[in-house]
Amino acid sequence: MSPRYGSEQKTFSHIIILVLAVGAATGWGTWFVSGQRSDRIERDLKEQVSTLAQSQMQLLHEREVAAAAKADLATLQTQVAALRKEIEDLTQRRNRIQAEPRLDRSSENNITPGGGQPSITETGSITTLDHPERVFVTTAQKALTKLGYGPLAADGVMGPSTRRAIEEFQYKNGLPVTRELDMATLQRLGEVDSVAAAD
Repeated sequence: MSPRYGSEQKTFSHIIILVLAVGAATGWGTWFVSGQRSDRIERDLKEQVSTLAQSQMQLLHEREVAAAAKADLATLQTQVAALRKEIEDLTQRRNRIQAEPRLDRSSENNITPGGGQPSITETGSITTLDHPERVFVTTAQKALTKLGYGPLAADGVMGPSTRRAIEEFQYKNGLPVTRELDMATLQRLGEVDSVAAAD
């Protein structure tokens, strides 16, 4: 074997070894890089899954809140409808009450015996029972005036002055303060009036 051939063979062997070393280093480097990349991808995927789970929980919560708000809205709409109906009823009742005194006053000038119209005697008492509430109010107004809670006009109308007098009478006689002529107030008023009349 010639020295030149042996030298070329050594050089060729070194090249092969160098190529194999570079290939091995490249393979290991590629494996290391790919391992790190896969770890990073796995972390990114876990973060995305966690973010998606949080978003899903948030959406579920918002859906529950929306459902509750919808139920509350339906309840409020029902309550508003009921309140509107009550306001309409109260408005109609107020209009009837406001119109009633005018009708009674206009009919006082056209009283016919036995005609069913309100009739006022010389003592100021109403002799017909067409409006029993007005009879009670008129009687109470006279009794309250006599007992010093007036003076009140005996017109059968539950005005502010009459309600204040009733309130004061109820308070001083230990009754529930309702500002209305309930049965307990009428009974107590009759008792006090009788005692005052006897004195």
